[in-house]
This record gives sequence, C-alpha cells and structure tokens, in this order.
Amino acid sequence: MRTPTSRTKAFASLLALACLAAFSLICFAQENDQQPPSPRVPIFSDYPFEQWAAAPEHSAIKWETHLLPPQLSVHQRLIENVQAVIPGAELEKRRGRGELVMLVRFEDPDSRHWNTGVRLNLKNVQQGVKSQELTFTIAAFIRPGDYKVFIALLDTQTQEHNFIRKTLHVTSNKTDPLPDAWNTLPSVEILPAVEDPDTWFLPTVKGLLHLPLGKTAKPPPRVDLVVNMTPSERSASTVVSARRNMAAVVPALKVLSAMNAERQPPGVAVLDLARQRIAFQATNSARLDWNALRGALMENHPGLIDARSLAAQATMRDYFAREVTKRAVTPTGAFTTPHWIFVLSGPLAFSKQEDTPLPELPPDPNRHIVYLRFSSGFGAAPRGGLPEPPPDIAIGPVHRVHGPMPGFGTVSPRAGGRGRGGPGLDAGYPDDLERILRPMGARIFSVATPDAFRKLLAELIDEMSAN
Repeated sequence: MRTPTSRTKAFASLLALACLAAFSLICFAQENDQQPPSPRVPIFSDYPFEQWAAAPEHSAIKWETHLLPPQLSVHQRLIENVQAVIPGAELEKRRGRGELVMLVRFEDPDSRHWNTGVRLNLKNVQQGVKSQELTFTIAAFIRPGDYKVFIALLDTQTQEHNFIRKTLHVTSNKTDPLPDAWNTLPSVEILPAVEDPDTWFLPTVKGLLHLPLGKTAKPPPRVDLVVNMTPSERSASTVVSARRNMAAVVPALKVLSAMNAERQPPGVAVLDLARQRIAFQATNSARLDWNALRGALMENHPGLIDARSLAAQATMRDYFAREVTKRAVTPTGAFTTPHWIFVLSGPLAFSKQEDTPLPELPPDPNRHIVYLRFSSGFGAAPRGGLPEPPPDIAIGPVHRVHGPMPGFGTVSPRAGGRGRGGPGLDAGYPDDLERILRPMGARIFSVATPDAFRKLLAELIDEMSAN
C-alpha cells in the first residue's frame, strides 16, 4: 500500500507551488434527507439551502460549475462528476478565515433528493494561491434518466453565497449488452472520499448488479472466482504493478460476485502466489467481508518477502496450477452440473521457475475455465496513470477540465481484444498464467476497457444461462 496516501500524492502532482498545507474535508450523503450524517459532518439544515433553492440564482463568489459527461467505470456503473472551480484570486482574498462549503443536491422526477457536500478550511490555505485555482469535485453513481442538480457555494465568514440550477440528462444506451444490470440499484449513490484500497471495492456502495443466470427452473451453475494478488516479477516496480493489478481485479471481483447472487452466488479465493497461500476466501462472494479482504491486501507488501517465501518463489507456477486443479476436478469423476472457474489477474510473468510438468485434467464437458486478463491500462484515466478518483479538493495550476475526468477508473482510450494479445494490449502476451491455463482447456480473454468487460460479461452470462 502507499504511504503517503493516494490523495496526498494526487495533490502533490497538482500543487506545483505547494499551497495547501492542511485542509478540513468532509463529505456527506443523504438520500431523501433520511439518512443521518455522522457527528462530524455538516447537515443541509445548518445552511439556508432551501431558502436559496426557493429564490432566483445568485452569484457573489467568482466560480465555474461543470457537469462532466457520465462515464462507465470499472465498477460497471455510470459515474457523474460535479465540479466547481474557484479562481485563485478569489481564494487569496478569503484565505485565513472561515470555510468554503460546497453543497450539491441531485433531484429525480419524483422529487427524491440526494444531498452531499464538501468543505475547505480557509485557515489552512497558505500564500501563493492567486495564480492557482481551487476545484471541488463531487462524484456519484447514477442511472440513466433526467435529474435536476442544485449547486451552492458558501463563504462561512462573509456569508456570501452562490446558487445555481442545472439539468442533467443521462442517456440510456440502446445497445447496452446488460440493459437490466442496474434495475435494482438506486438512481443516485453518492461516492464518499476514499483511499486505496477502499477505492477498489467501494465498501459503502452496498448494492450489487442484477446478473441472474438463466431460468430459475434450471440447476444453477457453480461459479468459483480465483483472484491473483501477486504482481508480475518482470515489472519495473512491483508496488506499482501490485496496485495496478488490484485496481483492476478487485472491482471485477465485486462485479462478478453479483452473478446469480440470489440463487447460488460465486465462491472466491484470493491467491498470494509469492507466499503460496490463500490470502482470503469465502463461499459467498455476494456477502463478501471487505474488512477481511482489505486486511489481506494491506498485509501483502510485494517488496517485503520473508526468506522462506523467497525460497519458495521458484515454485509459484506449480502452486497456481495446483490451486486451479483443485477446483477443476472432482474425486468422483466429472461434474454433474456446469462448473465455471474464473481466474482474474493482470498480466503475470514469472522468473526462474522450476520446469515441472503441468497437471493434465481429464475431459469434462461441465468444466469451464475462463482467464480474464486485465491489461495494465484497464480503467486508466484518459490522460494515463492509475485509476484513482479525482481529489474532492484540489488547489493547483489553472487547468480547465471540460471533458471526461479521472475517477474510479473511467474509460481507457484503448480497445480490448481477446486471446493472444489483441489490439492495443500489453506487449509480451501470452503471459505465464495463460501458458498454465490454456493446456487445461481455458479460454483466454484480454480486457482493456470497462466497455469491453461489459460486452464480454454479457456474452459469458448468455452462455452460462444456456448450459
């Protein structure tokens, strides 16, 4: 994991002339004004928001507001970013006293409300911000539909405020390969500020996608999810490789956990190949204990391997093959119902492995092994880099963003392919996991974008439902 936090690093890249020593950041969310906030957060009723909403639009503080285009995230949810940009000169004259508070309300046609906000302690803003700008960002998962978005900004010292109304139309994709996946989810889910590894799983987002498998009269297939948490040994940085791997496979794990969740949810095993152990496992991934999985991920330090584990690294290939084999065969013969094994990993290359024969699996028409290999750019921001949410507060050089914004793994510009490589994918395919799995009869899919993953998932669900 990273020290300092991902947000600190994100700020460091933006600050240039370091102008923010410390800040007070609070996010809060209320659906229909019914969910009580924590004691630390301001409540909408603490501010005259309803009074502002009943009055004409008002602007006493220089700002710009943007509703950025919704993007399909690695979590297979549409993400909407609301931004308010305040010029540095405006910030400079207000620094040293009070707070700037941004309040945002989403409202659907049924007048249901989702409120959220963020605030900056102006006492902690240092000199040198006049040539910079302040950006507030609020993120939310959102379903297709029409919404009103109300944005307010308040200087608590001077009581000056801004208020603006905007309309948001989120278009439904007529060619969506999973048109019913969001049917059981709320129209809006506010996303709180999170750090790695929570940004990979989003534990506060409780709802699962709606991904049933076939008709209820048919015996449901058994599904096992096998997740590799070990970075490639040939990576220039094992820490960066580990983060990139988890930033792809953990959201995919949560997505796949929704398959047939109401009847027979998948089981999951997270493999630590370097230490040759199962770092985490659960029989019901639809009710996955994130705290336990989070602990396993935090415990895994790619650069800190004990001597015993280091000596065993030459047999990581065999360990992985054995773990897949355990799930791919039965002591009594063939499976009586369809059994699907999904292996989730980034590209993996071993080094100095013992060249022992791989296990041979007996033929079994009910066995299906699928390797989902997420390319190093899966979910990367359009300008490159790791998939991270935008900082809720950022002070940095003037840089207007009017298009897609980095956030929870927005769409990468590269296209996905299948099999041995595919267009625009990492060099060096096939990787070593493919070399192990293909002789077992596995199908190999290289996934580079959330859109490609969605299309592939729909195809696999159709096939699983037909069996």
